[in-house]
Amino acid sequence: MKSSKPDTPAGPSKKPDLRAWAVMAMLLVFMLINYADKAVLGLAANPIMRELGLSHSEYGLLASSFFFLFNISAVAFGFLANRFPAKWLLFGMALVWALTQLPVVAGAGFAALLVSRIVLGAAEGPAQPVAMHAAFKWFPNEKRSIPSSLISGGGGLGGVLAAPLLTLVIINFGWRWAFLSLFVVGVLWCAVWAVVGREGTADRATAATGAEPERAEDFRVPYHRILLSGTWLAGFVGAFGAYWTSALLLAWVPSYLETSLGYSAVAAGAIVTAPWVLKTVATFGQGALTQWLMHRGVSSRVSRGVLGGCAVFLAGAAMLLAPFVTHHGLKIALITVAFSIGAVKFAIGQTINAEITPPAQRGAVLSMTVGLVTLAGLAAPYVTGRIVESAADPATGFAIAFAIPGTLMLIGGLLAFAFVRPERDARRIAAHGRHVDQQAQLSPTATRPGVGAGG
Repeated sequence: MKSSKPDTPAGPSKKPDLRAWAVMAMLLVFMLINYADKAVLGLAANPIMRELGLSHSEYGLLASSFFFLFNISAVAFGFLANRFPAKWLLFGMALVWALTQLPVVAGAGFAALLVSRIVLGAAEGPAQPVAMHAAFKWFPNEKRSIPSSLISGGGGLGGVLAAPLLTLVIINFGWRWAFLSLFVVGVLWCAVWAVVGREGTADRATAATGAEPERAEDFRVPYHRILLSGTWLAGFVGAFGAYWTSALLLAWVPSYLETSLGYSAVAAGAIVTAPWVLKTVATFGQGALTQWLMHRGVSSRVSRGVLGGCAVFLAGAAMLLAPFVTHHGLKIALITVAFSIGAVKFAIGQTINAEITPPAQRGAVLSMTVGLVTLAGLAAPYVTGRIVESAADPATGFAIAFAIPGTLMLIGGLLAFAFVRPERDARRIAAHGRHVDQQAQLSPTATRPGVGAGG
């Protein structure tokens, strides 16, 4: 089964039409909801721990449970995205997100909340790679930086909007009402997406012109050639550290601001918005800057690889410095930088991964990348909870916990400078590819050469 049918005729020289940007707007909101669903638990951390009588490690387990099936689901849906329309995969995910909020609204205790977070994580695991894959169907490689930044920036925008709004709901109505609001928003998105969602045709149009014959729909390469390339491996380390940081921002930073720095819940909710604001600005700005640089003829290595390396390196340095600064204003500034600009790596990294991957395998590669990177999200909340609980005091525990992603991001930045070379690795990977007949590929008895190589 092919993944989509053409909606409109397209060619590589044709600019994406209004339909493409309508789809992009919906994908942006999709990612906004995605991150709001994640953030609500961290924003309600203290009232949840008080009402349910949880220790720091028990809450850390609850936060980590979101990632129990996140990674497996991300990879599985990536292979489905190679064959089925992204529209309905995205619709199904968003509907499950909404439904998982209902047990919490109904007064669920720890066990039901744990299960609901596990199911939510399984449904959210494929969100970013499948959304990226859906967007890239509408845009050729040289025009993908802005769409990818919009999708990645949807998370930051979700934090900007969700943190203060959900905090107000939690304070004025109770933490369970925050989950109810996310149910309503999720259902509304599904209703609109059922009408607006479409599949793009940029890959088909490019292949038809012969402009990039190695990217034709029937062209496949062994997956290990992609995943063992210097470009992919270096990008993975930086993204892993950045995702560890994002998991801490969602699960622990609000509590850190209250317990270690002495801020009120309202002040902590306002302060935690700052990283989301900078994350959004940095991600959107990166997309515009990268696309402008490439339009000016700057290589992808510089406009994507070096730029992404700089972002995670600076975030890592700020993360390591923040616990040791005594001036509260400077500390908040460093925390804002540490928990924000590293996220630039998510948009750049997935755009680079799409650049070195044939379209027929893109959904799987983007999803495998997310599945591996987000293992950081599985470990970070629980490991942090254990460190804080065993430390002499919370401030010391958080300082130790923050050193982990800080070091990872420093190393990831240095590796990006040295090894992220998309143009070179795209050529090397393509040299090991084969054209695979689509009908033979779908047949269970197909034995044509090259099928196994494509994975």
